[in-house]
Amino acid sequence: MAPMAELSTPALRGCVRGFSRETVLFSEMLSASALVGSAQHNEPLMQKNEMDEPFVYQLLGGEPDVMSRACSMLEEIGAKGIDINMGCSAPDIIKRVQGARLLKEPDLVRHIIRQCRRSFSGTLSVKIRSGFESSDEAFLSNFALMLEGEGVDFITLHGRHAKLSFRRKADWNLVKLLKGKLSIPVIGNGDILKPEDAAARLSETGCDGIMIGREGVKSPWIFALAEGLINKGSYSLRVDLLHVFSGVMKDLEKNLPQHLHKSRGHRFCFYYCKNFVFAHDIFKKIRNVDRINDMIDILDEYLYRNPHERVKIFHQEK
Repeated sequence: MAPMAELSTPALRGCVRGFSRETVLFSEMLSASALVGSAQHNEPLMQKNEMDEPFVYQLLGGEPDVMSRACSMLEEIGAKGIDINMGCSAPDIIKRVQGARLLKEPDLVRHIIRQCRRSFSGTLSVKIRSGFESSDEAFLSNFALMLEGEGVDFITLHGRHAKLSFRRKADWNLVKLLKGKLSIPVIGNGDILKPEDAAARLSETGCDGIMIGREGVKSPWIFALAEGLINKGSYSLRVDLLHVFSGVMKDLEKNLPQHLHKSRGHRFCFYYCKNFVFAHDIFKKIRNVDRINDMIDILDEYLYRNPHERVKIFHQEK
């Protein structure tokens, strides 16, 4: 499950774990400078469920010393895996020479990885895009080989360059390219919308794993379906959409401070509401409320009027 700002909450992770015991879960994107500076807003983002493992903290930053100190601090609280963000293309992140902007600074990246590797004994990974302004196979290969040489344990590739954001299709041929170049595991990411996509991309590229982001927010059960298809050639699952929604929202209310309820609740609802025919109308109503219970009531009322939309059945035989 991809690390996603304002989405990879303990509540959503707990929901995914309820469907799948094996999916690797990631934290929200954590600011290294905020972590080192003991910023209070980082504390709820660092919260971990008892059932989160296998779990990876994702770290954002661009200063080697700060990143290294943040890695040490995370190891002190029991982190077994840290992923370094080199894929976020948000303008405010790019301006700070962080996220995907680091793809243009290979020497700086070398120092960041080298110092993080020295200060952290667990699994160290990097999530990258295929380039900054364009997808260049030679650059991508050399950059990934440099990461491998500095001691990174695995790489996740999102097959779009940063300037594309989420436009156009992710290029999974680049995932296949990296798999052929590197000795460490390669994880592919981008445009996985159904379990058949995950199985096909895994087979076509030979990559070592599939990372799912936005679709995993809309359909937290997709990980279980993909596991079934890949491991057994079949899947069968009945999902009560209101039960799943209520569970995530109530856990969000319970586990996060009140000032985060609105932002995290709205972000989850933006994706989850796409399961319903009148998604736009549902979310429009949810955007006008601040309390978690009111958000639950809106969907409850909709499904009372449209009971045929409450349950989804997924079945695929060998």
